[in-house]
This record gives sequence, C-alpha cells and structure tokens, in this order.
Amino acid sequence: EMCQASERGATLHLHDVPLFDGAEECVRQGIFSSLAPANMRLRHGLVSERTAEPAYALLFDPQTSGGLLASVPAANADACVDALRAVGCQSATVIGTVEGAADPKGGGLVMCE
Repeated sequence: EMCQASERGATLHLHDVPLFDGAEECVRQGIFSSLAPANMRLRHGLVSERTAEPAYALLFDPQTSGGLLASVPAANADACVDALRAVGCQSATVIGTVEGAADPKGGGLVMCE
C-alpha cells in the first residue's frame, strides 16, 4: 500500500525481517493465523522467488505485519533504528529500501530478496 500510494518500488530483504521466536516453526508445521489466508491476497504486488520459505508466509500474518513497518529517509535510517533500540525496541532494523518509480505492470511494486 505504501509503494502504491507513493508510486515507488521497494526491495525487501526477507532475511532481515525480525520474526518472533517459534514463528517459522509454526509455519513449517502448517499452523497459521485464521486471517493469514485473506492477507495473502495482497501478494500480487510482491515479486519473489522465496515464496516457499516460512518467513515469506509470515509477511502476510496479521499478527506480525502492517503496523510494524515505517518508512524513513535513508539518511535517517540508522539514527531511527538507534533511537528505537534506545527506548526498548531491540528488534528495530532496516529491512529494505525504497527506490525509483514502480512498474506494477512489469512485475510488481516490491521485490523480495
């Protein structure tokens, strides 16, 4: 939604997304939130060759996505992460970058690496 509204593309580094302890194991066992399948409808804007990885499925889990994401200017990213960690948000991290104009017809708004 953020990319669509700003008409920008983004690259998401799946291995940098913080996950709750045990979350990947739950996905491996086929345990999902009851609302996760409905959220999967949003995947049309996400391009990835890593869809079989448990972390990919967790991107759509309503308990672990959405409100936890913020976009800040690249020049402020490290300071933002430091400030969040200083107030107790130890899992705060940079998980990707926002780039130039998006091309939704050419493959999606977000590349997941």
